[in-house]
Amino acid sequence: MEWLLKPWSLGGMVLRNRLVMAPVKTAYGTPEGRVTERHLHFYRAVAEGGVGLVILEPVSVTGEGREHPKQLTIHHSYSVKELSKITAVLHERGAKACLNLNHAGRAANPKVTGAPPVAPSADPCPAKGTQARALTDKEIVAIVRAYGQAAHKAEEAGFDAIEIQAGHGYLMQQFLLPETNRRRDAYGEDPLRFAREVFQAVRSVSMLPFLVRVTRPPDAHALVDERLRALVVLAEEMGAMALHVGMGDPCTAPPWYYHHGSLPERPQEEALRFFGAASHLPLIAAGRMGDRERVRRLLEQGLLDAVALGRPLVADPALPAKWQQGAYDDVVACGSCLQGCLRNVVSGEGLSCIVNPSVGKAPVTPAEKKRRVLVAGAGPAGLSAALALWKRGHGVIVAEADGELGGTFRAAPLSPGKEAMERPLRGLLRLVERTGIPVMRHQIVDEAFLQRVHPEVLIWAAGSVQHIPPIEGMERASRLSSLEFYLEGRRLPGTRVMVLGGGMVGVEAAETLAKDGHDVTIVEMLPEAFKALVPEIHVIGDAKQPRDVGAATREGYETGVQV
Repeated sequence: MEWLLKPWSLGGMVLRNRLVMAPVKTAYGTPEGRVTERHLHFYRAVAEGGVGLVILEPVSVTGEGREHPKQLTIHHSYSVKELSKITAVLHERGAKACLNLNHAGRAANPKVTGAPPVAPSADPCPAKGTQARALTDKEIVAIVRAYGQAAHKAEEAGFDAIEIQAGHGYLMQQFLLPETNRRRDAYGEDPLRFAREVFQAVRSVSMLPFLVRVTRPPDAHALVDERLRALVVLAEEMGAMALHVGMGDPCTAPPWYYHHGSLPERPQEEALRFFGAASHLPLIAAGRMGDRERVRRLLEQGLLDAVALGRPLVADPALPAKWQQGAYDDVVACGSCLQGCLRNVVSGEGLSCIVNPSVGKAPVTPAEKKRRVLVAGAGPAGLSAALALWKRGHGVIVAEADGELGGTFRAAPLSPGKEAMERPLRGLLRLVERTGIPVMRHQIVDEAFLQRVHPEVLIWAAGSVQHIPPIEGMERASRLSSLEFYLEGRRLPGTRVMVLGGGMVGVEAAETLAKDGHDVTIVEMLPEAFKALVPEIHVIGDAKQPRDVGAATREGYETGVQV
């Protein structure tokens, strides 16, 4: 691990360590693709946390290649001035800046571009339900030229490097894969032609060091592997300084693209072995790399030369500094739940995190007047409020009616495939412990307690109350709340179980019950079930086998839950 934390020379850049921030979509931009204060707060916090190289969120080299309405741009006349605001913030805090250049191809969003997506062939994007049309030769030439113009603008904006997206099922990989390139012209006869022309266009206008982002499909066959090997050899010949290895694509393998915590790790490690054998370039490994023990194991196996951290730096921007100090237990880890980093990006609210409410917000400043504050409730909301108040200098006490801290969050790691959710909870509790904020267990906040403590401010974070519908006969039913079911380890008698509510909690409870041998039916009052799941991830399978983003690809999944 110490080796990762030492300075690293990459493509002429001297980085303060081998920790790289992977490109994370923020949805902080304006509809015109301009930079906002939320961008600056976010990237400032990441750079201050000690990461060596920051790869910005993806930008499309042309307007028709955009994925979402708040994506940053590089193709407008004002783009250089806007992006230079971010490079200035990163440089001030000691991090190098890299710009991810992309064209989404069939994964582009027609609601943003105002036109159907374009791709090598007329193919749909299954996960998004959109249909692309085939590019003309003239359009391909224009896109290639746009890559070169984008590279030149990146240099003008003060970037130290660029990253060319050649994976994740985006346009360059669409040209490469036989499933998405059925052209009968020169771009079909030579699947590497588009990538070669893009590399040449970039090199002809800019000498910035460049990375190449690559992915290998989990179900890759011999022809795909042959073309991927040829791609990385080409990248090396064209002067690429490293391969940035990810997984999945947003059209056909979204669970891998978003790296839900329930997915097995083996396919990702097999992809690292594949690219390590195919190229002499350094490998930057991306995807659920915030686990120190996993990073150590991959280092020992020689599967990486640097680590890319995306969501782990959203959950805790100070992770690099904490690793540098050996304060591993103080990291508030990412649980790969996708609730703030994906759901809120898709909805347009902007990047957030369920264990880091400060994402994209101005730093906490000292309060002008210190107050005595009582926080009622020691769940994530109460603990986060207590930490923010403590940072401002207020006197804070937390009262929790239960004997355990963490509230209903303690149930999250007990759901199928969500064991990783224990890590952010542990980090949050550790952070509160380190501050020394007094926490009173088994303490109900009532009128008598308020009279005794007499706080100036009361923060009420006592949690939600589960809704029990007024159904006749419910009083005679064997009924459990989700909290009793998970935290108290209660198991139901009999075989047939009805779960009221088809949101995330209901689906997870149904899956657990089905695995225990129960015949489960989910009842949902809304016309469509699973609305609480990630909006861009469609339910996979038929109505008798609903699967969430993780369960869709989890090995050995068979429940037979009815809806």
